Amino acid sequence: MRFCSAFKCCWGWSRLTSTTLNLGIIHLSTMGLEDTSVESALNLTRSISDGTMRDDGFWIDSEGIALPVSASDLERHTYCPVSWQLSKAGVSGEGLAIERGARVHNEIHQRMLDYKKTEKQASKELVIWSWWFTVVCALSADSAAFFFVKEGAISEDFIQDIGKYLVILAVVWLFLAITLITLPWRKWLGRPFGLAQPPKFSGSGLGIDEYEKPLIKEDEGVGKGGAIEVWLLIGSIAVALHGLAIYWAENRTVITFSLIVITLAWLLISAWQLHRVLTREKDAEKAREKTGLSKNGVLAYSDDSGQQASLLIDQETGIRGRPDQIVKIDNQFIPVEQKTGKVPNNPHESHRMQLLAYLYLVEKTTSIKPDYGILQYAENSLYTIAWNNEAETDLVKSVKEVQRLMVEGGATRNHQRVGKCRNCSRRKSCPQSLV
Repeated sequence: MRFCSAFKCCWGWSRLTSTTLNLGIIHLSTMGLEDTSVESALNLTRSISDGTMRDDGFWIDSEGIALPVSASDLERHTYCPVSWQLSKAGVSGEGLAIERGARVHNEIHQRMLDYKKTEKQASKELVIWSWWFTVVCALSADSAAFFFVKEGAISEDFIQDIGKYLVILAVVWLFLAITLITLPWRKWLGRPFGLAQPPKFSGSGLGIDEYEKPLIKEDEGVGKGGAIEVWLLIGSIAVALHGLAIYWAENRTVITFSLIVITLAWLLISAWQLHRVLTREKDAEKAREKTGLSKNGVLAYSDDSGQQASLLIDQETGIRGRPDQIVKIDNQFIPVEQKTGKVPNNPHESHRMQLLAYLYLVEKTTSIKPDYGILQYAENSLYTIAWNNEAETDLVKSVKEVQRLMVEGGATRNHQRVGKCRNCSRRKSCPQSLV
């Protein structure tokens, strides 16, 4: 399906060139493929793996594990089964296009990484500014209160009552913090997010774990506190000191003047911090524009050639792979596959099959079915690939065929196009080449 202008407006891609969920049969891993020889690949009648067909049509090994089929396997097999078998045997592709593709994919990932880091930094600066601004508001309120007390607009007893109530609030917060530290309430709810734990890709490939560590990583028991407990303790101390200062203050005039001076100083510091926030947000916006991401898209995963990005695996079918990116749009995780070659008039079927594998893996990993995936060929050349029952049927059929060839052998060329063989990166080792 050709990418339409309406979708462009929603998606906003313009310049792209590229708590694991414990869900039963799904997990993330880095399992390798079987070792085979080039000799067995050139003899296309020989099998690559041992296995038997399961009742549902998938092929399994002697231990009952589905034979592994990567998204790249599906892409190569759809392009040409012979090229796929050569790649399984370790025959590497040759050509400048392959080198260029690897280089461009690394550049794309680096842009994604830069964007995610600047976005995180901007968020941190914004949080810090909000703290400073909160202090300014509190100091302003105190200054006004003491001023009106001095002028007689507010009674002295009322201010002292406010001080008492603040001390009582501090005691309540302190008691609540101690209770939360003592009781393993996170375990009761299902840590770390309770029963509504959001999906998250372990090994996202974004290299930003250092920005996401909690202040204190908690388990349970006395002395083990998390962010909630820490802020309750800090808040109780701050509120208690505030209340005592209000209650015991004697010279209201001096205190009012001091508070006004301190408020102005904090206001200047807050203005400086706001400038830092705006600068960071501007940097993040520039980095986002380089990636081509829209403002409503959240980058959740980016392939870094397997250095940190985890391999998505479905143990039931054997499907596995690493999409170039996964972006969250409208509460859906959308896989994005980057292609750096010649821009076609319509998506290649081999590329479509590869993206279908990623759509399947994303659905199984997040338990959220995406409506579509995205194929990106070049600037302003985007295609949406629908994910529905028909697409899943095509995927399953292709997976079963690849597994069958792994066991029975007999891969044959699926075309009569001389140009396709001429452009094949494994043509020099192919026993069925037309050139």
